[in-house]
Amino acid sequence: MKVRTIKQAAKYIDRVGFCLLFPSKRLRLPSLWAAVKSRSPRRFDLIAEWDADTERLWGWKDELPRRRLAYSGKYFRTKASLISLKFLPCFYRLEGQPEAGPPWAENTGTPDEYEQLYRAGRLSADAHAVARELFRHGPQATLELRYALGWTAKRGNQRFKRAQAELQQRLLIVHWGTKAETAAWESVVYELTPRAFPRAARAALKLTPEEARHRIAAQYRKLNPAATAADFRRLFCWTRPEIDVALASL
Repeated sequence: MKVRTIKQAAKYIDRVGFCLLFPSKRLRLPSLWAAVKSRSPRRFDLIAEWDADTERLWGWKDELPRRRLAYSGKYFRTKASLISLKFLPCFYRLEGQPEAGPPWAENTGTPDEYEQLYRAGRLSADAHAVARELFRHGPQATLELRYALGWTAKRGNQRFKRAQAELQQRLLIVHWGTKAETAAWESVVYELTPRAFPRAARAALKLTPEEARHRIAAQYRKLNPAATAADFRRLFCWTRPEIDVALASL
């Protein structure tokens, strides 16, 4: 069924579990764009494909999480990504898994978890500054955040882009609607993920990393039966032993 409304988009995301906003040749994942257009081009060019459907889809990526229908952020290899509420705890659990740090260095599922991650050396100073601003003052748009942090010059914009990318790849912040800050495109509003999706954050704490990987791997196999170990590593950044254990459990 062709996706025509935001509710249908949410149902599609629930069905596939996780997907990209737009097609990617490098990442073997379904895309919401393909579901809207009922086709998947070999080579995707956003500018060439821009039309009324794509513009509506562009708005959905910020509205879906604000309505608490799905997570939206640049998660999979910095690509615009969408994750269902069913699978958000799985990915959130893995992002909170301490590599070599102490147990308290993992995600706590609370809005102020960024403090522990920063103290454990798992979060940069700039990412910590952005998260702290959101924690103290609630959801804010891009320019609001930059001005609040004093990052108004070109270099400040670069610092903000790196910080928000880091936070999204750790699933610590989420798109939370938009705001008209200038006469140009509306700016993205950001919110802390555990405050936006507290149930998912709490549910993540009940999962072991192995359980989380098993659920993700099983779903990815359904989406891409021919997926290789290289596909798993490219998309999820898992180690080879982690991939082997996850696939062996299927």
